[in-house]
Amino acid sequence: MSPGSSIPSLGHCLTDAGVTLRFVRLIAPTALGLAPYCHFRIRVASLDVGHLNLRLGDSEHLRSVVGHIGYGIRRRFRGHHLALSACRALAPFARRLAPEWILTCDPANHASRRTLERLVGNTGEEVPVPRNDSHYQRGSRTKLRFHWFPGFA
Repeated sequence: MSPGSSIPSLGHCLTDAGVTLRFVRLIAPTALGLAPYCHFRIRVASLDVGHLNLRLGDSEHLRSVVGHIGYGIRRRFRGHHLALSACRALAPFARRLAPEWILTCDPANHASRRTLERLVGNTGEEVPVPRNDSHYQRGSRTKLRFHWFPGFA
């Protein structure tokens, strides 16, 4: 099954190490070639500290450039491994959709790189951004790509 071929009900709260993911909605793509995604808010206690998007489907753009997961932590909450805990909280839901997910980051984004290395347990592989991709047009030439098997998170 490709990631996102069917979406099971969350049915329970997604939590890890004090971090909770709150499902907000499924967002349909607004442009040709983009993937639909599940949008979550990342919460610690009553504080909204960021977001996490789980992109669904399979495309060259997902495999080589943006990956299946995108996250952002508000500046004042960074440095506390909240993105890592959010990904770990997502694992039970993600593994119900697919056994493997592609995660990417810019090689120079050291915080995301460390988060993904901790999550998957390796350093990933550097892959070229396809010349026809919009990220290439904006100057991005390579990405680090990781294979995440959430059943083993």
